[in-house]
Amino acid sequence: MVQILVKCYCGETISYEIDENSLKSDFERMGIVPILVPHKDHFVTAYVDSQFVVRSVERVVLVKNAESSVIAKSRAEQQDLDQIVKKYMEKYDPYNNFVFFMSHLLTEVTEPENLLLVGRKVGQYIWNKRREPIIKMGASFKIDPKLLLENEIIPSFEKVTKVEIVKGEDTIVIKDAISAGFMVGMAQGILDAIQNYMKKPVNISLEYIISGTTVFLTLKEAKI
Repeated sequence: MVQILVKCYCGETISYEIDENSLKSDFERMGIVPILVPHKDHFVTAYVDSQFVVRSVERVVLVKNAESSVIAKSRAEQQDLDQIVKKYMEKYDPYNNFVFFMSHLLTEVTEPENLLLVGRKVGQYIWNKRREPIIKMGASFKIDPKLLLENEIIPSFEKVTKVEIVKGEDTIVIKDAISAGFMVGMAQGILDAIQNYMKKPVNISLEYIISGTTVFLTLKEAKI
């Protein structure tokens, strides 16, 4: 295990442990690896080189392509988290019964990075469920932050929580979030799902600000 020091945007320095062996293939493929680092009630993306030097830090979750997507690591095994999500999905479909689903999920999943990971999985599920009829017809989607926000992100979130759009900006506000980290993960999951049906590779960055139970999410075209 290797300890890296990350200067968070909130001003504090984080000591974060990563498994160098688990990142070996990522370094071979990308050179610099974006890693999601949890800190209190928020996250940062740390760009780490093969010498485990942090090159830069951003308050974004990247949704680009297989060569640059952010890597979320957790102390829990992904397989274990998937089983927990599956167990509660079978009892309480989050698409139709989100509050009951979350109330039970939160009894087992509490750590910020785990909440983001399970949120990512649920986001994929909800978007696929909502878009299933047109996906079966062979639909594809264009890359445009405004269209993605209005036609894909907002309708998916409206199934589970209160959401508003900030006038004149590609930003939505999620109020009274049961779990802010889960909501960030859910947004990532929605974009992950859309990526499978894009006409060309996704090139979008998702920036967020968490303030208590309110989450601000902004979509932007990302520089490759």
